Formats: sequence, C-alpha cells, structure tokens
Amino acid sequence: MACKGNLTGSVLGAAGALVTNGALPEVFGAEPLSSELGVPIEIDDFATGETISPTLNTLVTKTSEISGQSWASSLTTSLDAMNASGSFTDTMKNAWNNIGSGLSETGFFDAIGGFANSANDTLKNVVSGITKNIDQAVTWAGQTIGGSGTLVDGILKGDPKKFGNILNTATSFTQTANQLVNGAINSDAIASTFTNMNNITSGGLAGVNLDFGGFGAEIAKLGGTINLESLQNLGSPGQLLANMEQAGTLGPMYDKVANIDVDQRTINQLAGSGVVKTGSGGTVTTTSGGSVKLGSLGVDANTVAKAGAALPSNVQKQIYNGFASLTKGEVTQVKSILNNTVSTVVSGADLLDPKKLLPTSFETLTAPLRTSSVGYRAIYSDESGSVNPEFNALGADLENIVPEDIAVANGALARSLAQIKNIGGTSNLLLGTAAQSLETYKDLDLIQNQSQYVTTAIQEYWTETYQTDSSTNIVLATGDNGQMTVSDIIGFAAGYNSAAPIAQNVTLFQELQDAGDLAPFTQVKGVYDTIDEFVAGTFGPVGTTVTITAGYVGEGVYTGATAAEAYENAFVNGIIPATKTICEGFTSNTKVQTIIRNSKRWNEQLAREYINQTNADNQDLTAVQSSEDVAINLATSLPDLGLDTSAGGTAELLERIVNFGTLGGQSVIASMREGRNLARLNAANIDQDAPIDTEGTQTAGTLLSGQYTQSEAQSQIIKN
Repeated sequence: MACKGNLTGSVLGAAGALVTNGALPEVFGAEPLSSELGVPIEIDDFATGETISPTLNTLVTKTSEISGQSWASSLTTSLDAMNASGSFTDTMKNAWNNIGSGLSETGFFDAIGGFANSANDTLKNVVSGITKNIDQAVTWAGQTIGGSGTLVDGILKGDPKKFGNILNTATSFTQTANQLVNGAINSDAIASTFTNMNNITSGGLAGVNLDFGGFGAEIAKLGGTINLESLQNLGSPGQLLANMEQAGTLGPMYDKVANIDVDQRTINQLAGSGVVKTGSGGTVTTTSGGSVKLGSLGVDANTVAKAGAALPSNVQKQIYNGFASLTKGEVTQVKSILNNTVSTVVSGADLLDPKKLLPTSFETLTAPLRTSSVGYRAIYSDESGSVNPEFNALGADLENIVPEDIAVANGALARSLAQIKNIGGTSNLLLGTAAQSLETYKDLDLIQNQSQYVTTAIQEYWTETYQTDSSTNIVLATGDNGQMTVSDIIGFAAGYNSAAPIAQNVTLFQELQDAGDLAPFTQVKGVYDTIDEFVAGTFGPVGTTVTITAGYVGEGVYTGATAAEAYENAFVNGIIPATKTICEGFTSNTKVQTIIRNSKRWNEQLAREYINQTNADNQDLTAVQSSEDVAINLATSLPDLGLDTSAGGTAELLERIVNFGTLGGQSVIASMREGRNLARLNAANIDQDAPIDTEGTQTAGTLLSGQYTQSEAQSQIIKN
C-alpha cells in the first residue's frame, strides 16, 4: 500500500503559494504572507479591554495611522532633521534616546517620542542613532516573517523561503527552552524521594548494593526463589511454596504439606480462605479432637501452596520445618524446580536465608533507614552474618515462623529491593544481568556528593535564563507557568502584545491632540519646533556660544571650549532637561497613563523577541538564507504545526500573519485544520481520504546479478 503522510490538497496549494510567493497570482493569488487582508477574527484584549483583530493587517494599519497623525508627522520631521544633521554627536543622540531615564514611571517621553521604553536598553542598541521606534516596529514585524521590513503601498510582505527557517528556529528554541525550564521546575517533584545520585542513576539499585557486579551475578542465580512481584512476602515459607507451585510442581514438598498438623481453629481459618472446603450444610469438616494431618482432610497441596503468605502462622512454621528437613537430594530437586543455581544453598532452610542466597554480596547489602532523613545502613553487621539490630522491627511479620535473624534480614531486604523502580515488572535473571553492567558516579565526587538531584543554583539558572532577561528585566516567557511560546519570539507581527495596545493608542493620541494636550510638543516654540530651529542653526553657535531664544524649550545661553562643544551642551544640558520637565507634566493625565502602559507593553514585546532571537543565535533576520526547499518543507509541516493550538502557539501565529484574501493564505489555514482532523480521526481509528499517496513507480535499473542460475549453481557443485 502506498504511503500516506501530511500531503493533502490544501498542502499542495499552500506549497505552491509559498514557493511562488505572489509570482503566479492567477493560480495562487498575491503573496500568502502579508498584511493585505487579515484573518476575520476578533478577541477581547485582556489588557486594553477592547475588541481587536490581532493580526499583521491590524498592526500595520494602526502603526500607519499613528505615523499619519499630525503630532507624529511633526515628530518625524524633527527627528529626520536631527538624524540628517552632521553636527549631532553620539553624545547628543544618546541623550535623546535616553531621555526617559530618570523620569518617573509616568514619564511621557517613551510614549510620545516613539522610542523604546527606557527599561529596554537592548532594543535601543538595535536602533542605531535616533531611528524612530514606531518605524522599527514595522521593520521588525516584516523581517520576522522573512521580508525586508519595508512597506510597499502600505502593505508589509514576508518571504516564505526565509520564514520557514525563522519559524523553525523559533519553534525549536521554544521547545528546547520549555524542556529545560520545565525540567528545572519539575525536578522538585523528585525532592521528596531523593536519596542520592547513585540511586537516581541506577533506578534505586545503589540503595540495595553498590557492588553491582557481585550482587547482579548472585541474584541472577536465584531463578524463581524470590518473587519480585510479592516482595512484601519475602522470607515467607508459604510464599516460597507458592513460588514452587507457579514453577509447575511442589516436588518433595507434596508430602511435607500433607503431613502438616492442623487443629480445629486452623481448619476454620483455612476454610475461611477457601483452602479447606466446607461439607454439606455449610459446616467445616471437623476433627474428633486434637489435631489431624492436613492430607487427611482431602486438601489439595497445590491449593494450599497458592494461599502462600496468607496461610496461618502455625502452618507456615511447619512448612519452614518441612523445607529444613529436606534431604540433600530433595534440596537439589527443589532448587531445580526454582531454577536456583546458588552453590551455597545446601539445605531447604537456606532457600529462605538471604545470606545463603547471596553468599558474597550479603555483606554489602544496605536498606533505607529513616531517622531525621533517609539514610542507608548495612543489613548485616559483619561478615559472619549478624543482622543489624537497627532493622529488628522489620521481622514482625515472620515472627515465630522462621528464626529471628532470618525474619529481620528478609524484612530489611524486602524494604531495600522495593526501592528499585518497577521491580515487580522484571525477573531475577533480567535484574541480575542489568545490574552487572550498571555504573555509578564513582570518582565523580562533585556529582556523587550532591544533596539534591538538581541543585538550586542550576534550577535558578535555567528558570531565570529563559523566563526573565537579567539586564533589562524583560519577561521572556509569557506562557502558562513560565513557559515560552513561539509568539514570544516572532509574535509581534501576528499582533501578539502589539495590535491591541497600538490600536488603542491611535484613538488616545488623537484625543490628546484634539484636546490640545500635545501642544507643548507640537506648538510653535514647542519641543519639535525647538529642535527644528536648533538643527537649522537659528540659535548659533556664534563663536563658542549657543543662545536658545526665550520662549523655546531649554531657553538660555550655553558655552563651550569650541563651537561644537557649545552646540552639544545646549542640546544635552538645555533641550533635554526641559523636555524631561514637560514629560513629567503629563503625570496626572489618565489618557497619557494608558498610552504609557500600552507603549510599554508593545515595546517590551519587541525587546522580548529581539532578546529571544539573540539567545537563539538568530538576531540578524536579514541574514537568514532563502530557499525554495524551506518553503516546501514549511508547507508540508503545516498539518503538524497546526496541532499547536496553545495561546501564542504556531497555529495561532500562522493564522494571523497570512493574507486571508489569497488561495495560499487560506490553504495555510486549511492545511492546519486538516492536520488537527487527522489527529482526531486517528485517535478514533477512523481513516481519512485527505492524505495523498506519495509513492510513485520507477523503472528498475539494470544491476549486476548477484544470483546463480540453475546451470551456474550446478557447475559449482563438486560431485566426485
């Protein structure tokens, strides 16, 4: 059957549109990634409270509206003049770019000036000289979708042949960052069970025995002697009998079971557990007094064995004695049934004695012992096999069934083995084989001696590295629980933390302008007019003096050792401080406060993306390689990319940057919807016709034959 994958009709359409990128409008329409027509979607923005269409189209439209307002046009004129002036030194440019520094949180310049927020030093470094941040916003948006970042007839266009690489970097970096951050956070879940690093790396085996080789070699020889699924019954004679029954036969223990003495009370106990059957009328078969042999009650020994550790204590005691009384030949038979090859097991009682079952490694057996914290103690105190009295309480379940030292040792060993992860799902042979090749952190003291699985310093490094930028205090990851989203890297173009605040600012700026609140900047002799006159040389310098005329911003006389120094002093120590004072005057204006919050929000999104792109080694988006193969891969990946429907994820991002009025743009959305449908139908084991067979047929090539014909084969045979 031909292979079916992600290739669908919609993907074919998307691939063609992404590859041609507007070159075949009669087939695919205009460029599929552009701001020409946004997807028809509206949301209630969480911060502004307004209903907004968060798309690339809205972003471009609203930034253009701000730039077209008269106050912004005046700003553009003044800044262009400043930028063109050869007399503006770096000191003067820095003073203008950092005019927000020292202002209160309500300082207005960051919003009205159109520059990056004062906290956003990193983004300022990107904006060389005194480039306006509103223009930088459009440039960045265009470059993140693979385009040049310039408006063409009011439209911002991308390049799918580059965008595929940019998106791939963003998704890969997001996944990696989230894995590391979540791993650092989730490592706390191990804290409650953490004992030591060797235990972690060995699945808990280091807490049993650090001599992996010796312990592994010996436990592999136990066969079915110890049932790892029933560690709570370790050392129980009844469980050992049950292990034999599971192996297929009780061998010489049939007679031992039949010879067990039981009294009336024991018979009733066995009847209650179904070992002894009731007679007619529901009464239990009774004895005439005293005790009788279990075999005389017609009890099947296999039924007794299946009860295992649930058998009454006096019955288990007799089973232990039965094992102890086995002859040498009978012991050999029992070991064969259990596939036990331990040479030191020479009596039936040895089958229940850990130091006999593990004749060498018993000396290095340890078990967890909780005092103020979990620690490990040797199960055996010395090479003679004396059991550590610290574990005496663990022998209670086998008390009066087996000798006390064996009872305690089995209780401690059961506790120890229970540390091994999923031990019930393995066997002694598999466990032993694996143990022999395991490694510890031996000689790696810096690792081995850690008191926690992931140190606090390491946790903080990863959570802080990808959650908040330490130099700017910009939050880098805005997803749930500190997770990063793709839109934290390239979301600005999709209206992520940009379309809504900028759109609201359009209205607010216009209201401020209509109310005359922006007059200190736009009026005659206001900030902009002052800058224009300053650049034009109206105020000098005359000799080594600059005189800013009365009524203009920063009025006064400024001197310097040279004309250039006087010019610089007038700007840095005159115009800049006076402009700061004007900005502070907007503190009580509620519209201004909203504008500032909005400006801070979208400026921080710009900074967030630049920092994240820098961390992903992708800060120069113009250097991203353009490739037709990248565009095709982007198209064929759309069904998978559409599976990420999280806020700020790839599905949301792609929907908001496509040109909805084109076949290509709608094919992108359709391909993602198909991917989600495929996943849903696959989960229900339902097939879908959408995927197209991608295998073709090829005429077989002519290769040198590697097979003998019949005659050639006959010629190779020596007959005499």
